Amino acid sequence: MMNQIRLQEPSADLHDSFMQCTAEWNGVDQDGASMFFAEKYGWDLANPRDFGLWVQLLKDLANPDFAPLPGFVSQSTLWVVENEQYLGAVSLRHELGNDYLKEVGGHIGYGIRPSARRRGLAKLALAGALEQARDLGLPRVLITCNDSNIGSARTIESCAGVLEGIRPHNEVGPLFGVQGDVRRYWITLK
Repeated sequence: MMNQIRLQEPSADLHDSFMQCTAEWNGVDQDGASMFFAEKYGWDLANPRDFGLWVQLLKDLANPDFAPLPGFVSQSTLWVVENEQYLGAVSLRHELGNDYLKEVGGHIGYGIRPSARRRGLAKLALAGALEQARDLGLPRVLITCNDSNIGSARTIESCAGVLEGIRPHNEVGPLFGVQGDVRRYWITLK
């Protein structure tokens, strides 16, 4: 059987696969997956019911008529799936609506499960989010990564990211709890 890799909206049907992926991250929230929303609502993602509520919230956040929690912004989320296995996620924030996003978070966050890296999946995810940004009419997007994350920097650069600069840890860390220096890229959308 040929591998069927695709980007799709979040699905409660992928609960088991998502939890297997979560175990690979060794207790660290998956980049791009927006797991912090589950914590904000008090949901346990290991519980299928709570997982379903979280998936629905991710879908709702893409709806312009849906009001996110105070301090958060509308966003679109895509999952990277191969043969019904969850491999990662990418989230596109529709605006830079708070200081954290303006300085550190940017418009787009993505992450690929450790066992599925080095296959071009991050580039696929980022390209999908850039297409969504174009559809929303965003003229350009900010994408950041840790200065030490060479793979992410290369992914962003391969999608036409232009380095604005590197923010030293001592400028952003104390404000936002960031570990390490932050690379800031802009991608102009045509």
